[in-house]
Amino acid sequence: MSLSRQLSCSLDFQSLCLRDETGTRVRKGVILLVYISYIMFGAFMFGALERDFEVQQRHLVVKAKADFLKNRSNMTKEDVRRFVQMMTSLILSGIPPTGNRTTVFFWTFTNSFITCIIILSTIGYGTIFPKTSGGQMFCIVFATIGIPLTIMLFKYIFILVYLPFEKFGIYLQHKGLNEKNVYLWKNFFFAATGSFFFLVLPPFLFMSLENWSYIEGIYYSFNTISAIGFGDYTVVSNPTKDNQDITYSILLLIWNLYGLAWIALLFNLIASFFQEMGSRLNKDTSETEVEEEKELSSSG
Repeated sequence: MSLSRQLSCSLDFQSLCLRDETGTRVRKGVILLVYISYIMFGAFMFGALERDFEVQQRHLVVKAKADFLKNRSNMTKEDVRRFVQMMTSLILSGIPPTGNRTTVFFWTFTNSFITCIIILSTIGYGTIFPKTSGGQMFCIVFATIGIPLTIMLFKYIFILVYLPFEKFGIYLQHKGLNEKNVYLWKNFFFAATGSFFFLVLPPFLFMSLENWSYIEGIYYSFNTISAIGFGDYTVVSNPTKDNQDITYSILLLIWNLYGLAWIALLFNLIASFFQEMGSRLNKDTSETEVEEEKELSSSG
């Protein structure tokens, strides 16, 4: 179960906003400091565990391509098959066969930091992942501790995302709207505003910077903030980009985190709607059965 679904299972918007009034800034600051420090620790450890292996793999790619070009005129079908098999294996392990770069690219501190956030938010693009046994074991421990920390942090992000709409609801109440209409209007604006900023608007940026179509952009946006994370379209930590703009990456990660909080709240609203419809359906069914029993008893 992805983080967005875990967080959307049992949320009470009013209690979230109340916690914002009773929570202390010191506690929030401590949690944020611990969280950032933990991510920095994870980035350092992943780099230390994975950097040498990445360099070895990159040297292997460069050497294999050089040998292929040097001996291509004398190669048999079996030699070509082995070469293609090796390149395929390297691609599946996350090493692109293009270029002749032999220095660390994936597991620099910056990319490791971004990868840690992707792990803890359970987005899971799949473009950068630990390949050594040590890195894989560390990933298990890191995620086991870090995901609960992320859930704690997301409780405060929920407040930031939903509180303006809760205040909008209070404003509508002062204007004389009844409770049902207030609930409908504030959640309508919550869904519409979030859809605009997290789904409708971002694809225009991706069309310009990533050369995607609008449909591809909105497809990527939804898969990312819902933590589906297929990895078929990636922006942050994209291994095909040698000059990834770190500012662009960090801004997108902030968008991811806030979008993840928004869609978790939206999922909760949709789930509540389905529960209410189910309750009404059960109630109507029960009332119908009672009426049928009365008719049968009266006719008998």
